[in-house]
Amino acid sequence: MKKPRSWIPWLVAALPITVGVFLIGMAFLSYDALKAFTDSLFPDHNFNTLKPWNVGVIKALFGMGGLICLGLAALTILRRWNPVRKYLEQLWVDAGHLFTELRPRKDELVFLIVILVIMVLAIIYRLEHIYSSLIHDEAYTYVAFGRSLFSAISDYHLPNNHVFHSVLVYLSTQIFGIQPWAVRLPAFVAGVLLVPAAYWLAKRLYDRWVAIAAALLVAWFPPLIAYSNNARGYTLVALFTMLILALGDYVRKEKNIFAWGLISLFSALGLYTVPVMLFPFGVLFVWLFLENMLEGPSPYRTKREFIWHWLGTGFGAAILTLFFYMPVFLFTGPGKVFSNGFVAPLPWKDFLETLSSRFADTWAEWTFRVPSVVIILLVAGLFMSLFFHRRISSIRIPLQLAALLWIMILLLVQRPNAWSKVWFFLQPLILIWAAGGIIGLLGKVRLQFLHNLPLAALVLVVALLGGIRQAALLVPQLPGLWAIRGDEEKTVLFVQSQLQEEDMILVAPPDDAPVWYYSELHGIPDARFDTQRSAFGRALVIVDAEAGQTPASVIAERGPESTDLDVESARLLDTFGKLQVFELRRK
Repeated sequence: MKKPRSWIPWLVAALPITVGVFLIGMAFLSYDALKAFTDSLFPDHNFNTLKPWNVGVIKALFGMGGLICLGLAALTILRRWNPVRKYLEQLWVDAGHLFTELRPRKDELVFLIVILVIMVLAIIYRLEHIYSSLIHDEAYTYVAFGRSLFSAISDYHLPNNHVFHSVLVYLSTQIFGIQPWAVRLPAFVAGVLLVPAAYWLAKRLYDRWVAIAAALLVAWFPPLIAYSNNARGYTLVALFTMLILALGDYVRKEKNIFAWGLISLFSALGLYTVPVMLFPFGVLFVWLFLENMLEGPSPYRTKREFIWHWLGTGFGAAILTLFFYMPVFLFTGPGKVFSNGFVAPLPWKDFLETLSSRFADTWAEWTFRVPSVVIILLVAGLFMSLFFHRRISSIRIPLQLAALLWIMILLLVQRPNAWSKVWFFLQPLILIWAAGGIIGLLGKVRLQFLHNLPLAALVLVVALLGGIRQAALLVPQLPGLWAIRGDEEKTVLFVQSQLQEEDMILVAPPDDAPVWYYSELHGIPDARFDTQRSAFGRALVIVDAEAGQTPASVIAERGPESTDLDVESARLLDTFGKLQVFELRRK
């Protein structure tokens, strides 16, 4: 068989070499030269995307693109495509191994049925508040980012944009309309999927009885239910946390490059949703590093081989995250992501002063509507999961210790304003650990009169029956709960009934976003809120009495010019809870 001519690879590589050199050359141009060249490529001679504040990002893209082209050329010239083919083949084989591992075995069918029942319970519990009034951040997510896919992926004027969640909100509302349940659907689905995710992780860390208990707790826990009805990205972050930790335990025992790749992907999607994903991402990598240091025989030839996979996965997650955020970097600027006022480190004095109050707020949120006896059991279970770790878990390093170590490090380095929502990802984990401490020990006790059944099974049957009873009592109440309208929606419906042809509507934070959302829901056009138009007859001013607002303060904050409106003519039309509707005539 004849060998291929030596000049053929060079001929094939000529194009990527040319493109690569060109792109790298572009990366070294000055802003003025780059702007002049790119402008010349467009019919209107203006490349609007290129700005002085994002030229570094565009140069980096040119440079990366050039290096990729040169890399492809090198593979072609050196005829090194065979290792790439083998890697892709191994990726496919490993994907099959992972999905085979996930497939339930015959002896798990009963547990699978129980998990499906628990998921149904989780759905019912979360349906109670699916139509409750949207709060400011939820409504702002939709009106500022969820109405446009381009806005969702590129507009980061506030970190209120949980980008991946906003993309899902856009898709959900495009398919199902803008009813509250559709806006909340991504967070709702993620909250329900936490049930099987918690089962999978708990089964890997402990056993199946603990996994059932953890799934029940995640389905029932009131703070998790509340966040599942909050159209924000926190339940997605919690879900990705469960998935990467379960996959992390899997790759610790099985050499599987597909699973490592999923860790990179899910970590990047979590960071693309809310950057606080850095907390669980770090927990996983600290835990895997410590486990590898103490691990005995493993599927990896050496500890160094494991570390190479570990490093490659972390690097892959970082690259994917930067790729996902690229539209934000281009159209809003990297400064809005890395140095906005909401994520900038606090001064040491402010950090230490606020930390205790933030933790107190977190405790209050986590224990809201949770019976005291359950709180006591969960705290006791959490401590027992550490004290009896060797008896109830197969892993060497308790995940709790890795979490504590990484969180302390990141707190000292980053010094964040640690709002309770930052720690939401810990809620399902704490429930798993608490279940491990209690059910893990009860599983060691065998009931001779029930065919040697573990005591944990009896406890779980009682708990499951109690959960079913609670759901059965809730279902008949759902239609009545869904019919209740919040203050903002009542106000919008009243304003709609009073609107005249030339009326303007004025509303200020924190009620502006909910009012805008419900106005769109009920057909009031955005033009009614345009304070720049000169032609209007009167203004309907929505005032938040609890926030200390007055018609004059709303006008001062939102316009139009106070000289255009006769503040003295303000007449109260109606009141809906904390909101008042005033009529003001034009002078």
